[in-house]
Amino acid sequence: MLQAPAPSRPALWPVVVAYLVAFVAALGASAVFVVVAALPRAGGDAMRLADEVAKFAVTAPGLMGAALVDAVVLALVAGIAARLQGKGVAARLRLGPTRASPLGLLAAVVGMAGLSLAGGAAAQLVPFGHGGVMDTMAVALQHPGPTRFALGLFTIGLAPGIAEETFFRGLLQTRLAARWGRWPAIVLSALGFGLFHVDPVQGSLAFVAGLLLGWMVERFGGIRPSIAAHAINNAMFVALASVAPGVADVPDGRAGTAGVLVAGAVVCAASIAVLRSRFAVRASTPAS
Repeated sequence: MLQAPAPSRPALWPVVVAYLVAFVAALGASAVFVVVAALPRAGGDAMRLADEVAKFAVTAPGLMGAALVDAVVLALVAGIAARLQGKGVAARLRLGPTRASPLGLLAAVVGMAGLSLAGGAAAQLVPFGHGGVMDTMAVALQHPGPTRFALGLFTIGLAPGIAEETFFRGLLQTRLAARWGRWPAIVLSALGFGLFHVDPVQGSLAFVAGLLLGWMVERFGGIRPSIAAHAINNAMFVALASVAPGVADVPDGRAGTAGVLVAGAVVCAASIAVLRSRFAVRASTPAS
């Protein structure tokens, strides 16, 4: 009796190329945006340009603009790479309906918020966890007007949540899972997600978050829950930094910080327990 041939595994090189293109293009496009925006501030003086670029890059408009540029680049690369694989871009990026029940979706959002809270506290407890990108963003986003607040929610919350999940979990993780299986794909896409953030502290937190988000995608069979969890988590950071300066940071003192870490970890663990239960998936579909 003839044995059916094993299904061919997809090539790895398109994923590597897509990641490198996205990484270089995002850095380059963000740099161009900041330089172009800083040119009028320099008044045509080349000697002042570098100083104005450095100043603008850490302002709210600079950070929001760079975040939006990165999101656009990631979305474009994901869409183009998926289209080059053939028709059905939405399906290839797992953008369609998922198995998540309303409770499962809520648990995904709450779990990500708890992980973010615990991760922020953990970063404050280590010597090198201060003065990074997250602290810079929290300071820049303080005391916004209504328009800037809305722009912050879109450029730092919604747009990156959609674009990053589409690229890292929709494109990279899906392709890697088809080649190497679920958990290697989750870990590798999370690693790529962390490295993409460049900053050591933010990148480490992004790696851990990527593990949770990647597992959510495999649990529910699509990226909609991870998009919701990611975007709402980012929006919560913007809201806290904007409306209540200082609240986005964990309390001073190691005891208070450790308390926040434990509380966030408990919330995350409880949410994961819910996500693992049968109640997290719709009754009309089989649980994974």
